[in-house]
Amino acid sequence: MHFGVWHPISEASTAAPDAAGVLQTRAEGVMDYRSGRSAMVLYACSEVGETLRVFVAGRGSRDLDRAISAGARWIRFAATPNPRPELDRLLEGFVERFGSPPISNSGATRRENAGAARRGAVKGEEEPR
Repeated sequence: MHFGVWHPISEASTAAPDAAGVLQTRAEGVMDYRSGRSAMVLYACSEVGETLRVFVAGRGSRDLDRAISAGARWIRFAATPNPRPELDRLLEGFVERFGSPPISNSGATRRENAGAARRGAVKGEEEPR
């Protein structure tokens, strides 16, 4: 899985590919996390039979609005036929490196954060509420 180029987040609905996949958003500058600094604000994914374009325009629009409120200004996409395991891998790696999920994933559904949060809790961190 490879992410494409960064687009202004205001262009998300036109830049999103007509394929299933994952997305990430970032801020202009870095933010402090528990064990490091990162510009990442949100990781999200479509369902297997849903394109990223449909996701961004529909059920993912609320996640993007929350990410924009948290400082996200850029977005990029990676097409993959099975997005959920890729999202879980990205979240797990982020939690391992930075000590907590990206700021906008903290308010995401439990299903999206469950795997990463459990792994963080195993390392002595509290599960996000």
